[in-house]
Amino acid sequence: MSIKNDLRADLILLLTAAIWGLAFVFQRTGMDHIGPITFVFGRFFIAAIAILPIWYLMEKPQKVLEITAVDKKAMLLGVLIAVGAVLQQVGLLYTSVSRAGFLTGIYIVFVPLIGLLLGNRTEWPTWLGIALSILGLYFLAQIESDEFLLGDGLILISTVVWALHVVYTGRRANEISVYRLMFIQFSVAAVISWVIMVFVETWSWQAVLDAGWALLYVGVFSSGVAFSLQVVGMRTAPASHAAIILSFEAVFAAIGGWWLLDEYLTVAELIGCGLILFGGLVSQLKVFLKQSEMIQHPSGVN
Repeated sequence: MSIKNDLRADLILLLTAAIWGLAFVFQRTGMDHIGPITFVFGRFFIAAIAILPIWYLMEKPQKVLEITAVDKKAMLLGVLIAVGAVLQQVGLLYTSVSRAGFLTGIYIVFVPLIGLLLGNRTEWPTWLGIALSILGLYFLAQIESDEFLLGDGLILISTVVWALHVVYTGRRANEISVYRLMFIQFSVAAVISWVIMVFVETWSWQAVLDAGWALLYVGVFSSGVAFSLQVVGMRTAPASHAAIILSFEAVFAAIGGWWLLDEYLTVAELIGCGLILFGGLVSQLKVFLKQSEMIQHPSGVN
């Protein structure tokens, strides 16, 4: 592979990380107008519609509405992504965009841990990465405990769900078209969040319109466009190399929070975020050196 192709793939993946990182800003500002569950429904409803033209251009599907046995298994991904998105969105009510971005990045550590529970071998870099991430959480926790439990706690739980989503995606990825898989999970997530929204939140069309730009960004760019860019970038970039570039989503979240929302991190929080990011990178060290395993990013979670 040429240096030109290497650079092109890296820039595409870096753009993907930037889109996902900035999505945290729009997730926060969108809730100035609508509730978190309404926002989750809106993002996945738009995402399901947005992926259709991309799906057609990339694969020209013939049997869109035919449901197979594999499709039914893939619906579980929609359940996972709905749960993860709801927890993350509610968590953003109580924590900053920067902290949420770095805490979400811990999924890189949770993925091999879940693999360990399933009988897969876990190498020493993973344990070192876990230790560094836990130390980072200690520094992040140097705030009021109730705030940490409400906001960061929900984000952490959602991160475990994203990791489960990654693991299950890996089991289904070779059984179904990538874009069909995206459409199914976005559609299922939209239905689930709509049902929850009906019972727990009230909304108005004007409020939805006021949140329109945020919904469009997260639904179209973060879910549809960014995941498609990831697919293009990973066609030439080694998976382990791609995972490290995509982990900079957390850095872009911090930049977005500072630039657009005037959020500032304390010295302790900066140390904590740095340790979490470094822990995630270290956990992939052996994979990066061998370039023999594939770590996937949660498709459209941000």
